[in-house]
Amino acid sequence: MNKPTEAKARISGYSKLTRQQRIDLLHDIVERSDLHNWLDSWLHADEGHRKTFENLIENFITNFHLPMGLVPNMLINGKHYLVPMVIEESSVIAAASKAAKFWSELEGFRVEILGTERKGQIHFLWTGSPKWLQERFPSISEKMREATKRHTHKMEQRGGGITHIKLINKTGEIPNYFQVDVSFETADAMGANFINSCLEEMAGVLKNELATPSDPGTAEIIMSILSNYTPDSLVRCTLECDIQSLEKLSINTSPYVYARKFELANQIAIADTSRAVTHNKGIYNGVDAVVLATGNDWRAAEACGHAYAAASGHYRALTDVEIKGNTFRYTLTLPIALGTVGGLTQNHPLAKLALEILGYPGSVELMKIAAAAGMANNFSAVHALITSGIQQGHMKMHLPNILNQLGATPTEAEAAIIHFNYNPVTFAAVDKYLQQIRKNG
Repeated sequence: MNKPTEAKARISGYSKLTRQQRIDLLHDIVERSDLHNWLDSWLHADEGHRKTFENLIENFITNFHLPMGLVPNMLINGKHYLVPMVIEESSVIAAASKAAKFWSELEGFRVEILGTERKGQIHFLWTGSPKWLQERFPSISEKMREATKRHTHKMEQRGGGITHIKLINKTGEIPNYFQVDVSFETADAMGANFINSCLEEMAGVLKNELATPSDPGTAEIIMSILSNYTPDSLVRCTLECDIQSLEKLSINTSPYVYARKFELANQIAIADTSRAVTHNKGIYNGVDAVVLATGNDWRAAEACGHAYAAASGHYRALTDVEIKGNTFRYTLTLPIALGTVGGLTQNHPLAKLALEILGYPGSVELMKIAAAAGMANNFSAVHALITSGIQQGHMKMHLPNILNQLGATPTEAEAAIIHFNYNPVTFAAVDKYLQQIRKNG
């Protein structure tokens, strides 16, 4: 087989090429004689849906599919949900379902919203007197509010709008650097376009007001942009039960020993950064899968959560355990900003379906659902770690993928699944087993 040539160092006008022309260029680096037909096979059969996906991004060549599944028995604040998840990791939905079923037999997930504010900033330099700027700022901020009314009018009718405008002196970090910090309520919208439009309008006001000041200073607007750090858009999810109720999970030990070991595992995730990152990743297995399924921005959700976990100066677990008397309480505090109107929530047909399955939740309800999904996955992960170990369940769920990689026939796969019900699953063990049955067959 000939080694494919590398991609051209520079391609002019790539975005102006047709999809067919973009694929033609791939023939230089991808050795597939059927490349066009193969990439076409991943497109949606319906022309309308095909156009929808093609228009979502630039330089489109085909669709990249991820599986969508459902978690049953998710009891949140007394209400049952069937929760859609989109994720490629084989054990995530199984783990969430296991935790959801266990806790549905108790009180389920208790979730409360601690705040829903989003924020954005105008970053600028000011060489004049900080005192003069501080004294003038109340007047400037009123003019900013007035200038944004054409953007905020409809949002205010839905209960949103601008809540706070603050001037922050950051000259201790960068010479002459100031920030206008603006807080928003965006109702059921994620609000990115709304926030950025308001900020840019406000930046124009700021620039004009500082253009000819009585104080001999100069101003330079650097940028105006929303922040994905939303520590005031906060949800808290709690699992609580009598310790004796953990007996079903404690396997070969007492539920009290199990509860203390669970507490210690969480303390380690608070104390040790290496463990905390993986602990929080387990939370985002569930959160991201719900966020992705509903057409929201999972990168923003993750970035915010990890920043929040490090807000004290030490990266730690987003969860806490409290054992008081005979009560076990596990709590997740999660900063997250989601939307249920606008963007992909309306344009992506499967995101619309996911929201329909959830009963058309508002953004606040969706925050609660995402937090509960994260807690479900994290609880299952910690449970596995302190009992049987993470690999036993994970690798059994991964077995179909391994069999597929090794080209197992349906008959071979059926035999392997029965065999590995009673034996540890590793790639090497599955490979050896298939070779053995092929040799004997």
